[in-house]
Amino acid sequence: MADRSVSPEETFADFRETYIATCTDIGDISTLNNTFSGTPTDLVEACNAAPSKGTTIALCAALG
Repeated sequence: MADRSVSPEETFADFRETYIATCTDIGDISTLNNTFSGTPTDLVEACNAAPSKGTTIALCAALG
């Protein structure tokens, strides 16, 4: 299910804010497969916290 949605009645500014919030939740794709230790705060960090490169790739593929 979608965590966020933008109705047709909302403005482009509302869409932009929703898009930016979604991008923040996903994380910076350029840091994918970097070493990460700590508590993940976004999807990319969660994938990087996986125990192996294969698991990282599998998680990202499964989550789309």
